[in-house]
Amino acid sequence: MAVSLTLAVLSGCWTCRRRGYRCDEGTPSCAECKRLGIECEGYSIRLTWMKGTSRIKNRGKVKVETHAAVVPRSKTPKAKARLQSEPDSKQPCERTIGPTLYASPSSLLSSKDQFLLRHYVYTVSGLLSSTPDRSINTYCQVILPMAMSSPLLLNTLLLVSAAHLACRYEQFALDIPRYRNRVLPTLISSVEKWKGFDIVLLATIIMMSIHEVFEANHANWVKHLKAVAQIITTYVPDCKNCDQETRMLLDIFAYHSVIAFVGTNEGFLVMEYYGQATWSALRGKNAFLASADQVITYVARLGSLSLEISSNLDPKILTPSQLRRVLDLKAFLENWKPPTGGHGDACNTVQAMRYAGLLYCHKIIANSFIVCGREEILSHCQAIVQHLGYISLDSPSAASHMWPLYMSGSFLNNRTGIADQESQDFIVERLDALKLRRGVKTIDLIRDRLKLIWNSDGDALAALPDAPLILI
Repeated sequence: MAVSLTLAVLSGCWTCRRRGYRCDEGTPSCAECKRLGIECEGYSIRLTWMKGTSRIKNRGKVKVETHAAVVPRSKTPKAKARLQSEPDSKQPCERTIGPTLYASPSSLLSSKDQFLLRHYVYTVSGLLSSTPDRSINTYCQVILPMAMSSPLLLNTLLLVSAAHLACRYEQFALDIPRYRNRVLPTLISSVEKWKGFDIVLLATIIMMSIHEVFEANHANWVKHLKAVAQIITTYVPDCKNCDQETRMLLDIFAYHSVIAFVGTNEGFLVMEYYGQATWSALRGKNAFLASADQVITYVARLGSLSLEISSNLDPKILTPSQLRRVLDLKAFLENWKPPTGGHGDACNTVQAMRYAGLLYCHKIIANSFIVCGREEILSHCQAIVQHLGYISLDSPSAASHMWPLYMSGSFLNNRTGIADQESQDFIVERLDALKLRRGVKTIDLIRDRLKLIWNSDGDALAALPDAPLILI
């Protein structure tokens, strides 16, 4: 088991590692690099892990070498952070690899800690991000350097890494309580003592929410997102006028909070963040949210409106003003066009999300087929399948495919009277394939929920589509 685990987690040419691609380890050039027409950098030993200077302002530089320590920020030496190349695949997966790392001056990272940290660097950070460009991967370029000077955040990354591995390998489930106990007491104490806006605390809670995604615990996922929302609403001026790295962190929250709301009917939408249609911290061809932020904004506004409608005397009856606002947002989504020059996979993913948003419009005005007829709903479901069908399963944008897949599938049921076996087959096959590649247990829950929806009717079906679900 140890050998196969090492192969699955710690392999690939340097080009594929950096870009987050799955590599077949072909020589002299791997198949993925040949397909993309880019230089394959091979498999030789390489020492440089990340830039010597942290991207976080006012945060010290970290020296990581044999018998060195990650020291407090005020005493951090100026040196490059390094990590040796991947181990030979025949070595045990928990063997001490490369240089010794310290979580604090008095706490040496164990071999398992080092293994989990490497799994975060080379695997988890890539599958969490929807961009193929690791130079703008927030989990690598912002959160990871911060963790090198924060034992709390570092232990949280180890917990996230263990939870991801536990989705596939049962032995790692035994490690989760131990790493959780490293994090929670310190996190609770930090929250109780916190004064002023703290970016490390913000990053820690965001990563704890992602841990709950890997654990498939929707209640705790929402709870952590609400905690982030509380920080943001308390310090709105700091969040509106923050630096690039903080904005990149807030982008994770902005995306997750909308998906949490549409998937669980819970959460807390900080609508000030969606005041402008375009809010992504990063722009450019490879920045996924640069293509998606407008669609996410419209969905956030629909979510806020659905919350308002739920407080009506009869939630099934919309006021004229509410109906007009729903139709206005529906028109925005219908007329939306992806930015010119965007990455093909990102544009197709956001198109699928746009059609999922149109289905969400119908969900808000449930049973009103005058506004959105069956043929129109079916066309939205098929459009989602069509756009996602253009995208490789190994594309980083697959990180954002679960919500549109679920929205499409959930409308193909006996209650709506809409059926499309070809689309249903595609959805199940795609979810199965994504589970194999991404190893996230929430994908199993999405697939199983859809099969229940498709095989149920009457009262049993009525509550299923709205039951809480993590759509990431």
